[in-house]
Amino acid sequence: MRKIYIFLAVLTVFSCTNDKKENSQTVTSTSASSGDAAKNTAASSGASAVADKNLSASDPKQNLVGQWKEHWGVGVETNVKSNDVYQIELSEDGNLSITTSNKKKYKIDQLLFDGRELSFRKQNKLYPLGKFYVYYKLKLRDDFKWMEGPITNNKKQKDFVKWEKVDPEN
Repeated sequence: MRKIYIFLAVLTVFSCTNDKKENSQTVTSTSASSGDAAKNTAASSGASAVADKNLSASDPKQNLVGQWKEHWGVGVETNVKSNDVYQIELSEDGNLSITTSNKKKYKIDQLLFDGRELSFRKQNKLYPLGKFYVYYKLKLRDDFKWMEGPITNNKKQKDFVKWEKVDPEN
């Protein structure tokens, strides 16, 4: 009987769990002598990051709204030397749109966003040899400041791009 009691006491001590929640950290500890459990909740650091996550949790599309600068050939060779800047907007009816400063050159359509990945098609309307499309699949990072992923054009050429969220104040 004494062995069982000691075993249960040891098991209770080692069965403490850390439940991590998005906005707080809950630590559950159990006292071996009294068997009482006490919960202590500590606020996580970075109150502004928590507020951003709470805001974005209500509508994940809000994380995309703003200006994004494109970086080509990250980690791979590429012949693309431009770094276009895109504006992502969210309409009142909840639809996303992407525009560039050169609206005559590019048309962007087929936008899909699942909360983590943005995919769309960009057409170069000024391409001299017919229709030229680039298909994007960008994954949004947890910090909401970067998206990255592969692109493929209609000639089956592949590349890798990163989009950096641009602070309009800089």
